[in-house]
Amino acid sequence: MKKKASKITLSIVGVLIVFILIMTWFYPYSMLSIHKSYSFTPDSVVVENYAEDLKIFNEAYEEDLEALESADNIDLTVDRTQYLLPMYEQDWLTSDDTVEMDKEKLDKMLFEVKNGREYLLELMVRKDYSEDQKDYLANVISGLLSLEDQLIDLKNGTAESRKTLNSQIRNVQSSFESNFMVFKTFYERSKDN
Repeated sequence: MKKKASKITLSIVGVLIVFILIMTWFYPYSMLSIHKSYSFTPDSVVVENYAEDLKIFNEAYEEDLEALESADNIDLTVDRTQYLLPMYEQDWLTSDDTVEMDKEKLDKMLFEVKNGREYLLELMVRKDYSEDQKDYLANVISGLLSLEDQLIDLKNGTAESRKTLNSQIRNVQSSFESNFMVFKTFYERSKDN
């Protein structure tokens, strides 16, 4: 009798372990998941195009930054851009290597986005821009607010399947890229003063 009870107990434990492993695989961020992480592989063409746009922007920006160091007046737009660029230069956005998206990585992304928004709000308050430039700046800030919401949803989601997570992370990647393009346009327009 004791042997039969231990077999039943082992069978139940085995089924529970298999169930948890299956849930962990299909729902990586679920409360049953042991290691809340998802391996994301970005589209290499998208990454390549984005990295090229970023490289071109950085080359022009480096010249502006050098000119800023020798100038008498500080251009806040040029100065604050150096603090915004790390948000756009995250390794998972510029490399087509598979990356582990865990809660810690999502927290770091969220931190970068919130800091970026703060720098942009400072620009909105402290610098005089034309109406056109203000519109672009407002669009960048609005895009970052939307990106914050996406990251919070991704981070706090527990019932998303692997397919849904992949789609959500691709959407976040797209949001970073489109936000960078709007920021780049704002930056270029701000140089027209």
